Amino acid sequence: MSMENELGGLLRNKANDVPHHSEAPRSLTRRVRRRMAFNAAIVGTALVVIAGGAFVGVRMLNGPKPIAPAGSVPTTSVAPTPLGSQVTSSAPPVFGHGPARSCTAGQLRAVGSLQGAAGSREGEIDLTNFSDTVCTLQGSPTLTLLDQNLKPITSGVTFSSSPPGWKVDGSSRPPGWPVVSLRPGDAAAVRMRWSNWCPNGRQAPLWRVSIPSGGTVDVNGLDAASPPPCNGSSLPSTIEVGPFEPGPSR
Repeated sequence: MSMENELGGLLRNKANDVPHHSEAPRSLTRRVRRRMAFNAAIVGTALVVIAGGAFVGVRMLNGPKPIAPAGSVPTTSVAPTPLGSQVTSSAPPVFGHGPARSCTAGQLRAVGSLQGAAGSREGEIDLTNFSDTVCTLQGSPTLTLLDQNLKPITSGVTFSSSPPGWKVDGSSRPPGWPVVSLRPGDAAAVRMRWSNWCPNGRQAPLWRVSIPSGGTVDVNGLDAASPPPCNGSSLPSTIEVGPFEPGPSR
């Protein structure tokens, strides 16, 4: 018999001496069960974590929005604007910084004109806004007559109120009146009627306008106008003065 056959027979005899087991060893079974329980615990924990995160996400999407603390400034997200597109705003443009202020004497220039009437002179004084801001006039000015030495004429002259020119002419009431708003270059008018300047041939006076907000403006043009005739040396010279109203357009 060869050596190989002897070795094969020896191995078969040893194999027959090993007892046969129909079931897996208990130690191996316990190790397998512990591994399966450990893997099941890991899978269960992962499922709990995933389910909890999904629940919180749904609550955040559907729940009430958080309230910002008092005094905080809310922020909003703005979608990016494509290059080359034009951005428009629905908010109206804002002009100016509040209501216009009353005109001051330094903003105004005054020019007067008179026309002949039966025994009197009628005309107006135009006050133009020469500043670069809008201002307003309201009410009636105070007129003062000056002699050639620029001293006020305080005797022999009476002043009285007169209706505005638009009412005398039967025109409609100007928008915004009695407030007259003057943009730069606009003018307000003051209607006037002058009667009885004595004696005949007396030199025409100089005129000065007092502005309601303060200050005075000398009137150009009236010193060269022909004064009214003398209708009674014992009677005062009378001047009717109207309120401020919109003057001639530019």
